[in-house]
Amino acid sequence: MADIVSIRIGAEPAGRVSAGRLRFFAFMAIAAFMIAGPAAEQVFGVRTAVLRSWTMFSAIGLGVIDASFEIRRPDGTLLPLDRFEMLGAPRDGRLKRIESRDELASVIKRLCTAAGQGADIRVRARQATRSGWQIIHADAENACAD
Repeated sequence: MADIVSIRIGAEPAGRVSAGRLRFFAFMAIAAFMIAGPAAEQVFGVRTAVLRSWTMFSAIGLGVIDASFEIRRPDGTLLPLDRFEMLGAPRDGRLKRIESRDELASVIKRLCTAAGQGADIRVRARQATRSGWQIIHADAENACAD
């Protein structure tokens, strides 16, 4: 009597999909869905309830103010102003992060006081909002003149 060894060639009936192929197609469908959500909005500008958009951070950093300061010298040149050095504050202290417009106004007032009477300090500041950066100060005018 002879033993017959099957190597599974042609062992499945024609027209049936194997479990491995079903898992592969399910994986591909889920991956396509995950990629299509962010791509639909970020690449094509399409917003739908079916495809969710993707936001890396939803609340961290909202309201934070990014500010840079310059001081005008008597010859008219603008030089970058280091707020930490000017106010004698540590770089890892309270002055590192400006979180509101009131804090920004306080920092500007302290810088103007430290710079002395008639100082010309220019401030460029923007605040993080859900719709993007909102300009608070442009450097067009002297912040100490207010």
